[in-house]
Amino acid sequence: MKFDEIKNDKEVAVYLKTADDNFRAIGFKDHGLRHAAVSSFAAGYVLESLGYPEIEVEHAKIAGYLHDIGNAISQEDHAQIGAVLSLNLMENKMPYDDIIKIISAVGSHEDKGLDPVSPVCAAVILGDKSDVHRARVRQKDLSRFDSHDMVNYACLNSAVSVERAERMIYLRLDVDENICPIMEFFDTFLARIKFCRQAAKYLGCGFDFYINNSRM
Repeated sequence: MKFDEIKNDKEVAVYLKTADDNFRAIGFKDHGLRHAAVSSFAAGYVLESLGYPEIEVEHAKIAGYLHDIGNAISQEDHAQIGAVLSLNLMENKMPYDDIIKIISAVGSHEDKGLDPVSPVCAAVILGDKSDVHRARVRQKDLSRFDSHDMVNYACLNSAVSVERAERMIYLRLDVDENICPIMEFFDTFLARIKFCRQAAKYLGCGFDFYINNSRM
């Protein structure tokens, strides 16, 4: 089972739509098709840029796309639920050696404080946590924003880049400081940065973070 098949699978689409509808119902930011696509692209890009084999790049793209489907059932323990749903999707369609690498990445992508279990998982963490953008915010009334809404809405652009020779991964954000001052941005975003740095370290890379072209 290839990434394109996962992306076009009707069952996957239902899971992602339901997950997103669940978050919409409680006023939370996008966790649907857009976030899945952005996370998948970044995860695959990171491993491809670092010279990992094509099969691992494919695994990262699949796991990145599926990582939040567990939210269709429950936000609590959604990573582990997503791993089980992913197993059901891929069983008998891929070798089990490939399936376990994907579902372990899905199931452990929220294990903050622990090292990633594989390069695929590290790439998924980077793809997931680097997706900060105002397109994720549903609520347009700034007076009703929570801290996560404010951070995402203030972010006009986010981009992950890799310098293979330097063994460096970069996250660059363009932030409207009139919406969210940088210090308030850090109050919410610091845990994500630490998790990204941890994932980059697992891949043998440093991690640098820029806001409005200034290194943080």
